[in-house]
Amino acid sequence: MNRKFKHKDAKDESGNVIHVSDAKKGIKYYCTDPECNKEIIYRDSGKTGKGSKRPHFSHKKGTSPNCSPERALHNVFQNRLIDLLEKHKTEKSQFIFNWNCGVCNYSNSGNLLDKVNLIKIEYPLAECRPDIALLDNKDNILAVIEIVVTHPPEDKVLKYYEDQRMVLIQIELTSDEDSNRVEEIAKNPTIVDFCINPTCQSVNRYNINRRIIPLEHYCSSCRSRILKFEVEIDGVFGVQRSLWFTKEETELVKSKGQNIVINKKTNELGIKEEYPVMECLNCKRLRSRYARRGRL
Repeated sequence: MNRKFKHKDAKDESGNVIHVSDAKKGIKYYCTDPECNKEIIYRDSGKTGKGSKRPHFSHKKGTSPNCSPERALHNVFQNRLIDLLEKHKTEKSQFIFNWNCGVCNYSNSGNLLDKVNLIKIEYPLAECRPDIALLDNKDNILAVIEIVVTHPPEDKVLKYYEDQRMVLIQIELTSDEDSNRVEEIAKNPTIVDFCINPTCQSVNRYNINRRIIPLEHYCSSCRSRILKFEVEIDGVFGVQRSLWFTKEETELVKSKGQNIVINKKTNELGIKEEYPVMECLNCKRLRSRYARRGRL
């Protein structure tokens, strides 16, 4: 990750974080790098076009040699994300996010805060301190969020999360403007180590409960009542419904009832899914009657 970042956020004298688009000349600003905090200058040449510098904050030359724009970006994004998640949690509103599994490329989505009781910053663990930890009502860690600006988590940290069955969410920041797009970026994280695809190699890594649900439905031909079946999947990020049955689940449904037929459809991965549906007895009787009369 060899990128050049500029300071796009600063603190005013009241400690409020101000994005460069809202900054004004003549006001004192301070660095958001937690290891710096020195005065920082708002710079805007007013020019546009090729070769012109975008508005940004910077230190006076030589006044803060160890300051890191990358560290400042990480700090601002981290705190804004926590504020955003706490707001959703307080309002009891869902935080729906989407990702493709890094192992099988299956499209997943879920409510990040479904089972979350506490949100912790820099939570101390045996091998690391994740940027954000999401805990349930028994103080068990459901998931951890790592914000990546320059260095991804070390291999030993990745192994620790895997061994402890903690879901890892990685958010990679690629622009110094990312601190102004926290919600958009958080709802589409770079990597999430969690997948509900029953054929995915990683699916057994985490605690996922699958239940077969019979649902009252109507025949598409005669509107008679029939049953269809779905799989209810309860994982870290809430309850979801799916028609993707495992072979064992399909056989279980077939063994429990009569007149079960197997429907097939091709999913987004090009895999043929099989799912059980109760055959309509009324249509079956009609077909049989017409056949006896020579009409079929």
